Amino acid sequence: MGKQRSYEDYTYMANIMFKTLGYDLFDSPRPKWQNLLLRCYFVLCVVSNFYEASMVTLRIIQWESLAGSPSKIMRQGLHFFYMFSAQVKFVTFMIHRKRLRLLSNNLKEIYPQDEEKQKIYGVNRFYLSRTTRYVLYFYYFTMVLMALGPVIQSCIMYLIGFGKSEFPYQRIFPTRLSFDSETPMGYVVAYVIDFTYSQLIVNVSLGTDLWMMCISSQISMHFAYLAKVLSSYCPNKEREQEDCCFIAGLVKRHQLILSYHKDVNNVFGLLLASNLFTTASLLCCMAYYTVVQGFNMEGISYMMLFVSVAAQFYMVSSHGQMLIDWSTNIAEAAYENNWYEGSLQYKKRILFLMAQAQRPAEISAKGIIIISLETFKILMTITYRFFAVIRQTVGK
Repeated sequence: MGKQRSYEDYTYMANIMFKTLGYDLFDSPRPKWQNLLLRCYFVLCVVSNFYEASMVTLRIIQWESLAGSPSKIMRQGLHFFYMFSAQVKFVTFMIHRKRLRLLSNNLKEIYPQDEEKQKIYGVNRFYLSRTTRYVLYFYYFTMVLMALGPVIQSCIMYLIGFGKSEFPYQRIFPTRLSFDSETPMGYVVAYVIDFTYSQLIVNVSLGTDLWMMCISSQISMHFAYLAKVLSSYCPNKEREQEDCCFIAGLVKRHQLILSYHKDVNNVFGLLLASNLFTTASLLCCMAYYTVVQGFNMEGISYMMLFVSVAAQFYMVSSHGQMLIDWSTNIAEAAYENNWYEGSLQYKKRILFLMAQAQRPAEISAKGIIIISLETFKILMTITYRFFAVIRQTVGK
């Protein structure tokens, strides 16, 4: 089975997304000069983020800069929805960061520590699958390619012309800034702003989803362990007190895990509500823009982005589905338990647990919609219909 995953393994990828922005959720001990550098870089990312986000919004308000060009409208729309989704996630994360830190620390306290216990819990089974990790690597590779592609392409085009042609000054985003970005110094400043801004929205978008997957998978792990223990327990009428103590402890543990699930909804509810709408809009804009661009470098990179964003939401949906499945599995385990061999008091208590566990622990987007694989199917259907309508409307 290999080495068992520690709690730090679970949180590593989610935590590193924010650490590379200069923000450490757990304030890990490090030298003061490193803390200063990290904070300065985080401030740079935040300032770049809000500056460019305001420019994106301003250019959309100035509709004349986009009118008459479906390609520009779709690309700017794509940029706006991705930016808007990231802003909501960033603000939500910063508002609930203390609650998330507390929830993470609480889950760390009940995480099995020794290797034998970890095997019983099956911790490796609930860690990010290899396929999921490959999807994440592909997503980040696509984003890095799109971030560095314009400057590399500009340099190649300039070198091919042996310095005789003008430098193209291609940027990551099409947004016109408040200063001239087509001068050497202006281009450097603009690219630094673009790069730190893109890093923040990509890392926040991916990092918040990773935190949700990390927390929900651990809660699923605890549900699975409770179901395993319950189904294998053999009660006996002659040891009524021992059986009642067992079921009482299990009910108490179940209540604790349910309270942690409630915290997940409080932290990620608004984030998921906005994520559903913006993901559908993003996929629509990307699909249309890819068709318009055709088979070139930009078209291919946007098609890769389409696949990455769809895969990202699929991962979120699959973790929501996993939580539903394992939470209801406790009711099935209670039914499979040899409850008929226990005392009357034991039967009453296990019946209470069975009734409570029949209601699935769902990740709900503020009560609007439940995050599950069915939600993913609905999202892709909406995206296709939306794309078909827009393509037909713009094509007229």
